[in-house]
Amino acid sequence: MKKIEFIFGSALLLLILVGALGILQMHTHPVMPIEPFESAEGIPWRLLVALYVFFVVSTTGFCIIISLGEVFGFTKLEPILKECMLMALVTILVGLMTIALDLEQVMRGYFAIAGHVNTTSIMFWMIMLYVLYVIFLIVEIWFYFYDDLIKQREERGLRGLVARVLTIPKASETKDFAKVIGFVTVFTAIIANSNLGALFGVNYIPLWHDPLLPVHFVLSAIVSGAALSVIGVYITDFARGVKIEGERYEAIQMLRVILGFSIVVMIFFTAWKFVTKAYPNSTLLSREAALPFINGEFAFNFWVMEVAVGLLLPLILLAAPQIGRRAEGVFAASLLTVTGIFFLRIDHVMGGLALKLITGMSFPSPVYHPFEIMATIGFFALTILLYYVVYKLMPMEVGE
Repeated sequence: MKKIEFIFGSALLLLILVGALGILQMHTHPVMPIEPFESAEGIPWRLLVALYVFFVVSTTGFCIIISLGEVFGFTKLEPILKECMLMALVTILVGLMTIALDLEQVMRGYFAIAGHVNTTSIMFWMIMLYVLYVIFLIVEIWFYFYDDLIKQREERGLRGLVARVLTIPKASETKDFAKVIGFVTVFTAIIANSNLGALFGVNYIPLWHDPLLPVHFVLSAIVSGAALSVIGVYITDFARGVKIEGERYEAIQMLRVILGFSIVVMIFFTAWKFVTKAYPNSTLLSREAALPFINGEFAFNFWVMEVAVGLLLPLILLAAPQIGRRAEGVFAASLLTVTGIFFLRIDHVMGGLALKLITGMSFPSPVYHPFEIMATIGFFALTILLYYVVYKLMPMEVGE
């Protein structure tokens, strides 16, 4: 087992180094015979912005799932809350790292907080709300894990040291405090997520300009949060060599219900979004913004990856009794859903810029620069590695 973990960890570290090289080359003169990223990108927001949206919306989804089990009485979700909390923390940290390293001048990123405070800017409030969310989430995790950390203090090695450090502050009635902080955390997460939707929605770009976009972002957060929770729990138990049964199986089935219902609502949101924008009586720019998705450059991404792979196939799998009642079936449906959600983020960010006329800008298409592909692979590998490390250090199995 240790040999497998070593190989697995080494592979992830290698992919992270590939991603780091991609980030470095995005901001410096490339050593490889490739056109520099800044002159080749064509549009200002590309793959890493879509990846940032994917991560930070997903962390909101995790937070909503956590609140259902911890705050709002969906007790069937309690057996998987620890995994969801760690995944929520990892995804928000990697998401913020993604957008920070995508900045053209990375070292000037702190100006948005310290040097140029603009309270009328939606982007400023997005930054502030996500910072608050990270703080609340860490406090919630600390309270939720505290009793089990006390038990882990007696262990030797790094796990025991981590537990002793984290329990230096004394606390009591930690589960009650975790519920209170959990409510504040999910409230902040939803506001931050809808604020991110508003950042696009208030823009003059026809595809984005939509008062319901903040609501759509929250809905898609539930979809991705439920699907990623299933994936994380399933892979974790598979790696532990534990069969999903009993309470954890019931938790997976609860996620199946949440995921299935949210996909149905997502289908209606997606359908009416494009019907209203492509309708003959809609504005010319609105129809032109929808055409790349209906029969243009983004048609494959939309019809195949978003609609077929991300919505219809998962719904069929979840609805089929012989498949949906098996953990493997829910896992397969969740993988398809997350794939569709990822392409949804790409299409939303890059496809939305189709009518953003900037001098010298090429028409956006789903073609990606090698450096941003390298960086994306690295960020996904970093997410998996961070979750693995935190899982090994925290008392995940204590109290089960």
